[in-house]
Amino acid sequence: MLAFPDCQMLDVTGPLQMFAGVNDELGRRVYELVIAAPKRGPFKTSSGVSLVAGLAIADVSPAKCRASDTVMAAGGDPGLRRALESGEIAALIKAASRRGSRIVSVCTGTFFLAAAGLLYGRRAATHWNYVERLRRFRPQVDVDPEAIYLRDGNVWTSAGVTAGIDLALALIEADFGRSVALAVARRHVVFRIRPGGQGQFSPELAAQGIRDQRLSKLAEKIAEEPKEDWRTDTLAAEAGVSLRSLSRLFRKELNASPSEFVERVRIDQARRALLETEAQIESVAIRCGFGSLRRMDRAFSRAISATPTEFRARFKPPGATA
Repeated sequence: MLAFPDCQMLDVTGPLQMFAGVNDELGRRVYELVIAAPKRGPFKTSSGVSLVAGLAIADVSPAKCRASDTVMAAGGDPGLRRALESGEIAALIKAASRRGSRIVSVCTGTFFLAAAGLLYGRRAATHWNYVERLRRFRPQVDVDPEAIYLRDGNVWTSAGVTAGIDLALALIEADFGRSVALAVARRHVVFRIRPGGQGQFSPELAAQGIRDQRLSKLAEKIAEEPKEDWRTDTLAAEAGVSLRSLSRLFRKELNASPSEFVERVRIDQARRALLETEAQIESVAIRCGFGSLRRMDRAFSRAISATPTEFRARFKPPGATA
């Protein structure tokens, strides 16, 4: 695990705990876990809690990187920029890749892989709030804003923070099979495969951080009344701004067009209704503002790569009631 001062602590500890869980589950050490940082010894994470690096990154020579190794890069602000500027982590990732190691990133750790040139022409995931920054950083990367994690050959990338746990479980399944991955997930009381993609998180969480009061009130109203006919001109009138200003506000604050945000809110509410109630799928489509099951089908296919029926069948907890 490649870490750095002021990284996100859970990017480091979440995946490592899953791998440690395999050792516990199998009763033997099949994964040897090592944290490497710019300097050996304690370093503070962004939470203020310190972790301890067993190795300095400079001590991890290319000769030590075997094909059997997994080299995983953590992410997290505010230390990411400094770590990128030093080039040390990206250089090690590039060298390890040449020797056949499996290369993995968690959250904004994707930026190190991009800096190393490993993501050119590949699909990659990162935290939803950093999608556009990654696209600007390396336009050659095919960034998927919805993916929780992705595998492209020997390169694996994940979305933000807790998505590193999802990714680690996928790596465990690749190494030891589905039954071991499921056992580790049960041991830690987490989904082996969580419902949906990143789109389920971004509308509600992003709306909470809106600084423009007009847009904040509008986002709340959309969430409260998803059945309304939220055409762009209606949204602009509700916010008291021009169509051009509305689009600019949405892009600046929510990294989405007005229509994209409305659809994300509706998908999020429909997803919850499908998982938490016994309501008929057609009634969910009406209640959440899609107007018809056909329109909800298309929206789900774009955002989650599954129909509402498939989504409910796959992810609805046993015994859930209305």
